[in-house]
Amino acid sequence: MKNRAAIAAIVTVAAVGALAACTPGGGETPPAAEGSAQAWVRTQVVLYLPDRLMKARIEVSDLSPYLLRVEEAVSAAATAQPTQAGASGMMLLMIKPGERSRAWIVTGEPPMKADVVTALTAAAEAVPAPKVRQGPILVGLQFDAWGGGAQPEGAVAPIPRDWYAHFSEDGGVLDDDFMAKVWPD
Repeated sequence: MKNRAAIAAIVTVAAVGALAACTPGGGETPPAAEGSAQAWVRTQVVLYLPDRLMKARIEVSDLSPYLLRVEEAVSAAATAQPTQAGASGMMLLMIKPGERSRAWIVTGEPPMKADVVTALTAAAEAVPAPKVRQGPILVGLQFDAWGGGAQPEGAVAPIPRDWYAHFSEDGGVLDDDFMAKVWPD
C-alpha cells in the first residue's frame, strides 16, 4: 500500500494531464452513451512525464497523429474480438529513440482476457512509432471497452502491477532509469 500511495503522489506531481491536441476538434472525447457496448472508446490521453520533458522529446505534431493511428488500430482489433465483459483502464505506450514502441494494458475489475490484451497491445505496437529525442516518453490512453467497468484502483495514472517491483520501499520516480528497468534495451 505504501508503494501505491507513493506512486499516486509521484504521478500526480509529475504533471499528468490530458493532451487535448490529440482529439479531433481540440476537445475531450465525449463519454460513451450509457448502455453502449462499443468495443473500444478512448476517454482521454494522459501524459506520464512532465510537460516540459514531453515537449523536449517529441513534437505534438508527431505525437497526435501517432496516437490517433494507435486508437484506430486498437479499436479495429477490439472490434474483431468476441464481445467481452466490460472493462476500463489505461493503455500505456512507451516510445523510445529509434522509433520503437511498446504497449501495456492496466484494467480494473473485471480484468480483460489475456488473449484480448495480447491482441490489443500487438495492434498498438504494429503502428510505426514517431521519432523521440533525448530519451523515452510514456503516454496513456484511458479507455472503456465493451461498455466499460471499474477503473484500476490507486493512482490517477495507473501502471502495470509488475512495475512496482522497480520502486524502492519508499517509492520512486517515473524517469528514464525507471523506464529502462521496465523495458530494457
